[in-house]
Amino acid sequence: MARKAYSEQEREQVREALLTTVIQCIVDRGLIHSSIDVLCRKVGISKTFFYTFFSSKEDLVLQALRDQQPKLLRYARRLMDTPSLSWREGVRTFLETCCYGAKSGIAVLSIEEEQEVYRCLSQENFRAFREDQIKLYRGLLAVFGLPVDSIDPRLFGNLALSMMMVYKAIPDAMPFLFPETAEDMVEFQINALLDEMQRAKEGTNRVKDDAQK
Repeated sequence: MARKAYSEQEREQVREALLTTVIQCIVDRGLIHSSIDVLCRKVGISKTFFYTFFSSKEDLVLQALRDQQPKLLRYARRLMDTPSLSWREGVRTFLETCCYGAKSGIAVLSIEEEQEVYRCLSQENFRAFREDQIKLYRGLLAVFGLPVDSIDPRLFGNLALSMMMVYKAIPDAMPFLFPETAEDMVEFQINALLDEMQRAKEGTNRVKDDAQK
């Protein structure tokens, strides 16, 4: 059987389908259970054709996570621009939506998934992705009205991601934690992070007010 000749538009549609599908697989069943064969079957392409887009499943995952970043920034801006939400309510909604990503289609890698992807990355690709992460967290802090020097974006990323990953890991990967209090744990951690962000925001505003006097 002759191979189908794909137009550039069709190739772009396939590429987008792969990116969307891997995000949905992470959300629904986890990356570990989503092989290239599974992804190709869902998109309706051959494994050989897959490799004309991405060198590996991990390469696909990294690009999908990169594509998710501007969507997160747009979502954060939309919340900050919602008149019915206070600043604290807007940030809380964003953090809760990310933490309960399975309910909203936001992909958060588990501890095992991060390890799997990291093992397959070159140091160059890892450094490039790390820079993208820092840009995302810096952008989120800016959207939330916090200057970069008020909270280290790397610290913000660690606090937010660790909360999301631990919640996702209960109970399968972290059976010694208590699953019945998982949501209470998230609520406590979000409140603690919000308190620190609010202190930083108010401190910045006081400095600006003093400078204008």
